[in-house]
Amino acid sequence: MTARSQGFILVFLSALFYSTLGIFGKYIYNTGIEMSSVIILRFFATVILLGTFLLISRKEPLLTLSRPVLFQGVFFVATAIFYFMAVKYLSAGLATVILFAHPALVAVLAVIFYREKIKATQVFGLMLALLGLFFISELHIGDSMALSPLGLTLAILSAVVYGVYVLLGQKSVKTDGVWTITFTVALMGLVILALVFPRSIPALFSITLYQLLLGFAMAFFGTLLPVVLLLKGVQKLGASIGSLISIIEVPLALFLAYIVLGEVLTTRQIVGTILIVISTIVAIGGKDKK
Repeated sequence: MTARSQGFILVFLSALFYSTLGIFGKYIYNTGIEMSSVIILRFFATVILLGTFLLISRKEPLLTLSRPVLFQGVFFVATAIFYFMAVKYLSAGLATVILFAHPALVAVLAVIFYREKIKATQVFGLMLALLGLFFISELHIGDSMALSPLGLTLAILSAVVYGVYVLLGQKSVKTDGVWTITFTVALMGLVILALVFPRSIPALFSITLYQLLLGFAMAFFGTLLPVVLLLKGVQKLGASIGSLISIIEVPLALFLAYIVLGEVLTTRQIVGTILIVISTIVAIGGKDKK
């Protein structure tokens, strides 16, 4: 199997695990716990799980003080904060569309900083993916006329900081191990969240065993595994292609919600899913072979 094929599989698996966040999130929110507490619990559980693994296995160093990785930690948690704040002012559909427009930014920044060449097929794939996101979001032409400027700003910031996070990943994996990067990012995120939402910390001392187990499941399947797999995938594919393929997370999340939660899947969302799948195939097959 070629490195390119391995990269595709890794990013696809990352998207698949990321798509479980909504499922676990739905279950844990239904227990009455607040959003900020859920995010802190998610990062805390990730630190515990991965920290224990690294201390026992000694597979890689626990921490790194590499500047790109430290910035990744800041940008990763900033994405979550900006996105959840944006959803307060915008529909979840529109906020998701804006967030997952980040591959366009990654492609441009990759040209500027990494001297990558953008292929015509890559541009075509990106356009298909964005069109697919539009269908999936159930937005309609004219919806933007009554949008909140603050909500739009927050959603755009979530896309920008996540795009930079992915781009930094292409650089950090050259000097640090993916497990070390993931632990450092998670620990940075936990510290930042504790500073941003200090009032949410006491509530974590009274959570039930069920909530705790959901938090650890969310950390393992929705954070630890997808972050590691995405970094490994970006290592083989590059940030611009990897981020484009990762958009498949959106339709995967829809289908999981349909199967597990019984949520409705509309015709527009199915059309959007088909477009995103095609865009993924275009992204994989469009780069020149060496």
